[in-house]
Amino acid sequence: MMKQLQRYRKYINNSLWLMGERIFGALFGLVIMAVVARYLGPADFGLLSYAFALASLFAIVGHLGLDGLIVRELVREPDQATHVLGTVFTMKLVAYILAALTLVAYAILLQSHSQTEIYLLCLAAVSIAISPVATFSSWFHARVLARYVSISATIALVVAGTGKLAFVFIGASVIAFAAMNVVQIVIAAVIGIFFYIRIKGPPLMQWKFSPVVAKALLSESWMIFFGAIFAIIYLKIDQVMLRWLVGPQEVGVYAVAATLSEAAYFIPAAICTSVFPKLVELRKVDGAAYYARLQSLFDILSLVALGVLISILFLGGPLILAIFGEEYQASVPILLVHALATPFIFLRFAFNGWILVEKLAVFSLITQGIGALLNVMLNLVLIPHFSGLGAAAATVASYATASYLALLVSGRTRQVFVMMSRSIFMPWRGVQCLFSLIRN
Repeated sequence: MMKQLQRYRKYINNSLWLMGERIFGALFGLVIMAVVARYLGPADFGLLSYAFALASLFAIVGHLGLDGLIVRELVREPDQATHVLGTVFTMKLVAYILAALTLVAYAILLQSHSQTEIYLLCLAAVSIAISPVATFSSWFHARVLARYVSISATIALVVAGTGKLAFVFIGASVIAFAAMNVVQIVIAAVIGIFFYIRIKGPPLMQWKFSPVVAKALLSESWMIFFGAIFAIIYLKIDQVMLRWLVGPQEVGVYAVAATLSEAAYFIPAAICTSVFPKLVELRKVDGAAYYARLQSLFDILSLVALGVLISILFLGGPLILAIFGEEYQASVPILLVHALATPFIFLRFAFNGWILVEKLAVFSLITQGIGALLNVMLNLVLIPHFSGLGAAAATVASYATASYLALLVSGRTRQVFVMMSRSIFMPWRGVQCLFSLIRN
């Protein structure tokens, strides 16, 4: 009993570290973004946002559907850590470099890009190329040692944020701010590697690429991979399509609203990342306890999402005007619409964990594909008429369909649909879960 209590406290502490880092990151990042957005103005800020949104679309090539699987495998087979880490790192390195080179080619070959835009896209490509170092964070998460990831990210954020404030003071160009985004990733990576070596993770020199492990992971991950492609499409395609169909200034206005709406997405990410190893363990030994824990996860996420949504609806407009200024007044209605997707996004994080544990990646592929297709179609129809407001409405409709309504179709996911429905329509369940955690 004492051992179980200690492990439970370890998961709680892990969640608190992640939550603390994400809360600080969201607040500090919001302040920095507000200063930068005011300084650059909607047009240049829109170009900066567009470049890194487009980079997110290209970078999905390096995802390979492995991010969740690597944590699961490190939990299940800790003795195989060197082979799992070495294999995943090698595959990601090749994929991310190809993605970065493709983005550079796109930036140079598309004649409609200005010189500034080309430089921004090339710097965004550099951020893609160094992404494989995130493999180290998977080992920390599998060992429930998220504090090291949190410390690395926080230090990098503070250094990069301070640098951006200095750039505003000296009157730097938009290219300097893009370069600082790359510096932030590098700093986080270096500190993460330092911690990994310090606490004696599996020695880097022993990391080995294993064709057997690669084949096993890819045989399961390809559907998750395509699902991730679809997911990033309906998360980032709105800003890209706004750039193509309207212009960079509209991207800047939309980016402010979307960033504020997405600021709380760290909450479900932090909670689910910490709970995921426990769900893997419970699924092997106690199916009833596993589904009870999953329902509690849905209940808590739904309650938190409701609180976030209400806060945005009441405070979002005044916050934009106070922080970003009158230049971004058009962001207010976009924010109020975009925020309506919050409950579905929160619950999606838990659903993705369920998919990995149950090895039902086909449902990720199907639901994300539905969401991506719907989002692109609605963007094509709505953006020409309603600009950013149309893009926000398309985002809400696609998330509601892909992350909730689509689960009703199949018998395998219908149970999860029912669990989500309980959480959405009975928010007091989340309150009961929180009180239960406090009492225990």
